[in-house]
Amino acid sequence: MKRILVGFIMDGRSGGIDNYLLNLLENVWEPELRIDFLSDRIDEELQERLKPYKSRIFAIPSLRRPFAQYRFVKKLIQKENYDTLYFNISTAIDFISPMAGKSAGVKRRLIHSHSSGNDSESSVKRRILDGVNWVCRKFLYRFGTEFYGCSKKAGLWIFPEKVVESPQYETILNAVDFSKFHYSEEERKRLREELNIKDSLVLGNVGNLRYQKNQEFLIRVMKEVVKTRRDVVLLIVGEGPRKEWFESLVKEENLTENIRFLGFRKDVNALMNGMDVFLLPSRFEGLPTVGVEAQCVGLPCLMSDTITREVKITKDCEFLTIQDEKIWVDKILRIKSKNREEIQWLSIKDQYRMEALKEKQRKLLR
Repeated sequence: MKRILVGFIMDGRSGGIDNYLLNLLENVWEPELRIDFLSDRIDEELQERLKPYKSRIFAIPSLRRPFAQYRFVKKLIQKENYDTLYFNISTAIDFISPMAGKSAGVKRRLIHSHSSGNDSESSVKRRILDGVNWVCRKFLYRFGTEFYGCSKKAGLWIFPEKVVESPQYETILNAVDFSKFHYSEEERKRLREELNIKDSLVLGNVGNLRYQKNQEFLIRVMKEVVKTRRDVVLLIVGEGPRKEWFESLVKEENLTENIRFLGFRKDVNALMNGMDVFLLPSRFEGLPTVGVEAQCVGLPCLMSDTITREVKITKDCEFLTIQDEKIWVDKILRIKSKNREEIQWLSIKDQYRMEALKEKQRKLLR
């Protein structure tokens, strides 16, 4: 039996890396493979989800206890005799476990970058973490043998340019299930009736409510949009540490009828069918899968110009500065309705299909 240790998963519901790793498990698993996961916790719901694959979760000490994490991971690797280590991380600061893997003598050590910034609510902490990441990226690669990123920008965030430009590096684009994310007029009518937004101009955003995703920018945008058009609704899908602050801000701006917080939802594809425009003003991203999903549903998309252009798969996707909300307001008010089924695809589209990811992941864990 081939043994693979994968890090780092959270609870299976936190988007980003969790979604990628659960797709990985589904795409590559077979009885001859043992795929285990490293996490900072043991989530019971995730454990149940992993049972059919006979996968285990090991809770490791946090980075606040680096020596404890190093000892735990090295001992686990030696005990379980893993053939391959696959570390999926957001910053180069997560070098402790890859270092333990090299020390334990594992020959294949894969490191995969999924972000391009530090998502901390404290500006002081962000500056410190950015500095630490800059230092750690100078040596993190020494603990790996193969290197990956969800975009070139994500790769450059944690690896030196010489690594990203080398044959050891490859970009693996975040995939979308095209059979699930496609336009449906029936779903659109049902959703809009359910939310009582039948005749409104519906804007949408999907993402964790935190610094990275920058939803407060959208509240400022909405404040200006409603001055021209009152029948506008913004649907914000997600949970996070800024939710209460956002809700109070919306009340202060008298926008409670125009901005709705829908929380965590499993029917994002249906919600996107009900939208007219998708907005993504993120301060940084590795490569936002929700942006690809929105384009697959035929939505016009406005994204911040800090996001990698690799996410653009249709002609109806624009990148705008987040230094001036008036530009977004003008674009939103000028967007005209069109046949959502007549999508003007770019040639890169097929690289985002789940089938393409499945093929790459199987080669990855050959």
